[in-house]
Amino acid sequence: MEPSGRQLEKAELAEPAATATAGAHERAIWLLLAALTGVAIYLCWRIVQPFASVILWAVVLALMFSPLHRRLLARTARPTLAAALTLTVALVSVLLPLALLSLAVVGEVGDLADQAPTKWNEWTTDPVLGSRATAWRADLEARFPFVARIDAERVKASLETLAQKVLQRTFGIVGSLIEGAIGLVLVVFSLFFLLRDGERFAAVLRAMLPISERQSTLLLTRTAEVIQASVLGVIVVACLQGALGGVMFALLGLPSPILWGVVMAFFAMIPMVGAGAIWAPAALLLLVTGHPGKAIALCAVGALVIGTIDNILRPHLVGGRTGMHELVVFFAVLGGLKVFGIVGLLVGPAVFAAAWSLLALFRDSAQEAGDRPSDGGPATA
Repeated sequence: MEPSGRQLEKAELAEPAATATAGAHERAIWLLLAALTGVAIYLCWRIVQPFASVILWAVVLALMFSPLHRRLLARTARPTLAAALTLTVALVSVLLPLALLSLAVVGEVGDLADQAPTKWNEWTTDPVLGSRATAWRADLEARFPFVARIDAERVKASLETLAQKVLQRTFGIVGSLIEGAIGLVLVVFSLFFLLRDGERFAAVLRAMLPISERQSTLLLTRTAEVIQASVLGVIVVACLQGALGGVMFALLGLPSPILWGVVMAFFAMIPMVGAGAIWAPAALLLLVTGHPGKAIALCAVGALVIGTIDNILRPHLVGGRTGMHELVVFFAVLGGLKVFGIVGLLVGPAVFAAAWSLLALFRDSAQEAGDRPSDGGPATA
């Protein structure tokens, strides 16, 4: 029996309603899955967050030693052995010296904390230094009238407060040596697996990115290049500047040369600041305390050697691989320090570079979509 016209009409009306109901059901399922995925990702982040710095350091070291690992893997054809050999090289060349340097800095911080009050009393009660400081202040007031409105006692109190805060933070760092040792073990553990299974991790990451394989490869390659350039152009150069500064401090008899060398290396990593933020005040201190020859020598080495290392070595080590303006790098470094800690010196510029690469990929995709012919004919300009 064939259906009547009324039955056909009812069937035609019911079909769109069923389709709409099925579509609403699918959207509800999709929203539920999206919400569950978001909650799962958030919980994963909360679980991993305490170890974020450890993972970031392991990733940075894995990127830096990946060329060596590839060469060892090509010779041995054994991923585990190649990863173990590369890890040994990383331990001997980076992690072990860094641990020994940290212990030396901690020792010098303790000595400086013991000697600082005595040295400060000697400088403030020395009649020669007092008369010299008075003469300099009078000369400055004659040249710059606003100096007369500076309250010396308030400046002294501010410096003493600042010194106390620095010492308190330093003792806090000393008290976290066990935590640092545990972090070092976790970095070594993570570095081994990142070296051995790095290609698998990269393949999974490329597959999860919602872009084409070519674009994901370009993005990851660009980010790795920025991190490697940051290490070579920032860390290596800064360490060399800090080492030269520390040697100069030791030769001139300044206290805690290892500590101040590390501090100079840290400031040298910050664009538009540099190691001069440490050696210039030290030279002024030498001049005030009656050592003009040492002050001139420190200024000469600081300006002609330490200050020019960055301009000579950085272009050869980095070239134009970062592709970012110094002002952008400056805020990327400071923001990275605030968010990620010390590793933010490297991660901050890498995040900016990744964001810029994503914007470039988005722009290229939009241009390709605009140039692609539509179904109705060629695309219009």
